[in-house]
Amino acid sequence: MNSGQQTQWKDDLLREILRAISAHDSLKDSLIFKGARILNLHLHSQRQSLDIDANLHVKFQHEMPDRREQSNWFETQLAMAIRNHFESQELVRYEVESIKVSQNPPVVPHPRGWDGLVAKIRVTDQKFRGVRSLPPVELEIAAPEDLGPNAVCELPLDGIIIHAYALHRIAGEKLRAFLTSLPAYRNKIHSPMREVRAKDLHDLARILEARPVEDATFWMMAAHEFRLACESRYVDCNGPETFYQDWVTTRAIYESEATLGAVSWFDAEQAINTILGLFSRNSVFPLSFPLI
Repeated sequence: MNSGQQTQWKDDLLREILRAISAHDSLKDSLIFKGARILNLHLHSQRQSLDIDANLHVKFQHEMPDRREQSNWFETQLAMAIRNHFESQELVRYEVESIKVSQNPPVVPHPRGWDGLVAKIRVTDQKFRGVRSLPPVELEIAAPEDLGPNAVCELPLDGIIIHAYALHRIAGEKLRAFLTSLPAYRNKIHSPMREVRAKDLHDLARILEARPVEDATFWMMAAHEFRLACESRYVDCNGPETFYQDWVTTRAIYESEATLGAVSWFDAEQAINTILGLFSRNSVFPLSFPLI
């Protein structure tokens, strides 16, 4: 299996796993899907995505706060849901080898209680019988966050409805996620530096293309979700200047990533300038959330 085949294989398998989870009532009520795969569904894009991201539903967190208990529960429910889905298909292609759900981070709990879970799912595939040790696919589950009243929507996927972040929530979270990778925030929470999340600018440009800035209602809803997302993780933002810290590095990382070529740096920069300009004119900034 070459790299192109592996990418397509993972994409196909993750699509089936997403359908399996969304058809299983207990799991459907426990998770809210987000991330690149959900963004592509909103934008009717055929782009491939090699992961599934979700947040725990706040109600589930309240009913089962212990992460170890959550891990055990998800292992049982995921195995049941995915096996049932695979076996219900007219031509059975996949078989579950193992499902392991671990706490994330795995050893030391997050100092602010933002622990999540990660599920590693291994399958055998009748289409690739001769391929030994197919790579696992992952479902990352983040801790719940505060959401606005319209932040979750229902998205159709192959005849199944999935609970997912609305597009304006994704926009707000993309803005927050970019800030969490910058030096000011990493210094604030005493966390190691990491590479700037340049891909978030790429995705925001895609969202802006689909929902132009003239759609003020959409972008003000996104601004509200941005504020909630920042508050959930104590992310400060004085204004556009907070986004532009070490902008030369952001550009260098963006232009070095071949997967971002569909949106030029110039277009990504113009998009973020447009969004931040709208937020400034509507007094979205400053945001300040002292650590407690």
